[in-house]
Amino acid sequence: MSEVIHDKRWEQKFMLPEHREALLNRKQDVKKIEQPILDEYQLEEMARVICEAMEYNSALIIRFYRDGFIEEVAGRVQYIDEVKKKLHMKDLKGDTSLIPFLSLVAVETK
Repeated sequence: MSEVIHDKRWEQKFMLPEHREALLNRKQDVKKIEQPILDEYQLEEMARVICEAMEYNSALIIRFYRDGFIEEVAGRVQYIDEVKKKLHMKDLKGDTSLIPFLSLVAVETK
């Protein structure tokens, strides 16, 4: 009786690119989470921290939900767009991010 030894490295080297991409996408989908639901107190506290940071031009770390994942950006809030309901934030590299209010998960001072 002969025994076949499976080597995952060998299998991955000979996998078609589209199969490898599908496998990676499936792994990413498994890691996705549902958007956290915040209570009234958490929302008020985040608003207070944002307003205070804008007043003193302090840097913040903002965590927000996007497409099943929690993302993080560190920087300063430039202004709040009440009409579009988004924060305009400039990160520490100088890039601008538009973060929808409804996607906010956490805000803290840096």
